[in-house]
Amino acid sequence: MIQKGGEVLEGSAFEEKTIALYRSATASSGIRVNEVVFELKELRLKDGGEAVEITSNAWPGFALRGTRPDDNGNFHLTQARIFSSHIHGWNEFTLDLLGDASFPLEGEMAGLLLMDEEVERVQISSGMIRLKSNYITGNAALAPLRNRRERILALTEWMKEWRHNNSADVYFASEIEFANYWKPRLFPELASKKNRPPEYSTENAEWNRADSVNWNCSYTKRIFPEELYLLRNSGALLRDWEEAQAWIYLEYSWNNIIGLLHNNNLYRADKSRKVQR
Repeated sequence: MIQKGGEVLEGSAFEEKTIALYRSATASSGIRVNEVVFELKELRLKDGGEAVEITSNAWPGFALRGTRPDDNGNFHLTQARIFSSHIHGWNEFTLDLLGDASFPLEGEMAGLLLMDEEVERVQISSGMIRLKSNYITGNAALAPLRNRRERILALTEWMKEWRHNNSADVYFASEIEFANYWKPRLFPELASKKNRPPEYSTENAEWNRADSVNWNCSYTKRIFPEELYLLRNSGALLRDWEEAQAWIYLEYSWNNIIGLLHNNNLYRADKSRKVQR
């Protein structure tokens, strides 16, 4: 195992070869700022098999994997690969999926990507954690990754419900926009007074000190669902945010990602190669 540039390379980067590359249409002058671009690669694996990988500039560190398309362009989605870094390390894992998609070619130079309306996220099947100088790998990484994901899913479900109930667009154009909106609401104790939400008040509040922060328990009860009370008041929610913000944004955006992928025209970006299905 080799560490390089803050990442651990196991050799997997050298195991795959791109057979064909397709990309969603971009502006004629190039990719615009905040423009979401999807790429689909047909890959040949080291073992001789083939697979499909779908990525986007809007969600770096995220890739959907699927089986080799059949003659009609149909394939099964099998996993999502997720890499979420933070200042002290990273979380890296494979999330098993159940879902179908298709990418029938039109003269091999373009195709229309179609996705299941709902791609089922099953379970984290493998992963690795780095926190400062500590590495957690193999089966030892599964429990903390799976537990963190359960907390993230509970949080993001409430986030979307909160936005919907407040008549706001559920999804955000970028992780920065997402963080700018949510961080002061999740952790107003860490925000300046002018950036605190109107629901925040210190009058007759109950407090709990954890991780060097005095958490306003009255605000917690006023805003959050009961299943998140202990996570916020203990500082666990803050640790999840600091160590997995990109992961939280990705889970929050899941339905949006699938929706944007569906019915998407992708065009050949490497015309020198020929695809043989």
